[in-house]
Amino acid sequence: MLYNASDIAQYIITKCCILSKPISNLKLQKMLYFIWVDYYKKTSSPLFLDDICAWQLGPVVPDVYYDYCSYGGRSICNIYETSIRENDASIIDEFINDYVDVPASVLVNKTHKPGTAWDIIFNHGLGNRDTIPFSLIKEKECIG
Repeated sequence: MLYNASDIAQYIITKCCILSKPISNLKLQKMLYFIWVDYYKKTSSPLFLDDICAWQLGPVVPDVYYDYCSYGGRSICNIYETSIRENDASIIDEFINDYVDVPASVLVNKTHKPGTAWDIIFNHGLGNRDTIPFSLIKEKECIG
């Protein structure tokens, strides 16, 4: 089932708050990206189809970024009612548990490795804020 990235973001934020490990907007963006990748690897289906763009600090879902940009670098701890199906929630929970203790800087560095989808589109700043095609994400992040 396809979701909106905002729904997935709210689920991630809620889960991290329940775990007493609230996250920043920067970390939320990286978790959204890697959870999208991991979910696709596991299910062969996209989790959401909102644009993922190549920003300076890595992949960003702009609509979600702007929803939480007022937090700056502070932790976001809100509890939301979400409508994520139970089987998808259990898959997403696995990935949240994988990433919740990883510092945002480590996730940023992971997206910045040469040859990643972000690196190809960002292209030393020439593609700043350009959309990263899902086909490229699949090719560079989901195969192998």
